[in-house]
Amino acid sequence: MLSRQHFAQLKNNMKQSVVQDFKGFSELCQQVAQQPPHLLVQAKPLWIFGAGQFGRDVCAVLRNKGFDVQGFIESTPRTDKVLDLPVVSWRQLEPHQLMAQLVIGIFNRAMPLDQLKKISIAAGFADIFMPWDIYTQFEELLGWRFWLSAAKVILDNLAAIEKTYLSLTDEQSRRCLLDICTFRLGQNNSYASFSHPDNQYFNTLTLSPLRGKKVSFVDGGAYNGDTFLELLEKTKVANAYLFEPDLENFKALTKALINSPVPAVCLPLAVSDQYSILSFNAGNGEGGSIAENGAAHIAAVALDEVLSGHHVDFIKLDVEGAEIPALRGARELIKRSRPVLAISLYHRPQDVWEIPEQLTGICSSYSIYIRQHYFNSFDSVLYLIPN
Repeated sequence: MLSRQHFAQLKNNMKQSVVQDFKGFSELCQQVAQQPPHLLVQAKPLWIFGAGQFGRDVCAVLRNKGFDVQGFIESTPRTDKVLDLPVVSWRQLEPHQLMAQLVIGIFNRAMPLDQLKKISIAAGFADIFMPWDIYTQFEELLGWRFWLSAAKVILDNLAAIEKTYLSLTDEQSRRCLLDICTFRLGQNNSYASFSHPDNQYFNTLTLSPLRGKKVSFVDGGAYNGDTFLELLEKTKVANAYLFEPDLENFKALTKALINSPVPAVCLPLAVSDQYSILSFNAGNGEGGSIAENGAAHIAAVALDEVLSGHHVDFIKLDVEGAEIPALRGARELIKRSRPVLAISLYHRPQDVWEIPEQLTGICSSYSIYIRQHYFNSFDSVLYLIPN
């Protein structure tokens, strides 16, 4: 039976849905395809809401393209200047400055974009540009930004999205998939504030089939060990294999688990489809990723090679966009062990349909779910549960 809190969340999710089924989604996509993009114009000055890394990157691109960036706005300014431009609060703006274009320069999982837009409107701005508007106009200059993409990426893949939609086990997952897609098309701003009440990774979906077992756990992207330590609180664990390629994170991981009550093998490796040496950009904590021009180099391995002959019960992958190669490198392990899978679904725009498609050929007789665990469609997770 659903708890009262869970039922309230589900009602909230339904309120935020702008389409009810795939037919409605397809019709909405046809409308989006006919709409002109919302583009910044050089003849009008602009301000950027947010002076963090994303806001600074957007500012650098716009100034390079000749736009008249007046400065940054922060609700509580932490400094007077950024990139030689003023940083002001909302109350410091003059009435004529509110006629400028405003770019939302905040893009993370913690600050819902719909709330940021409401703040901007309440301050008096009318010509407001969301991160997807900016990305549509300057994709090549901004580079990879997690799930951000031009609308064309979704519009050109409706068949693949429908295939994923039909593969999902429950209505909650199907609605979640469509809500994520409509939100990223800029057609469902209120979804920015939504998250499911389910705990990330370890919840009723994943723990129920493991009840009574001592779990063998694999963590691709183990970070500082927080996920593994949480698992120890949720269920009995026999052993664990924890993969973390970032040097500083690996140090924190081994330090956190020095007194682990169960055997935990910590490996300073990435997971992929074969052994290789890859370029890597450290993420200053979370968010390190494989990149062609990465400042560091890491070793990557296939789980099939490292865990050949081993049985595992639970595989979690949060590997910053390398989930598909990691899954290709774990095909035999997954087929042999039939583990519970929890796979991050938000690092690339196409993850929401390409990762389920990748797993279709590996996981037969599985139930497939999607749950949303943070704001702005970050930390969406694909759960596969063996029947």
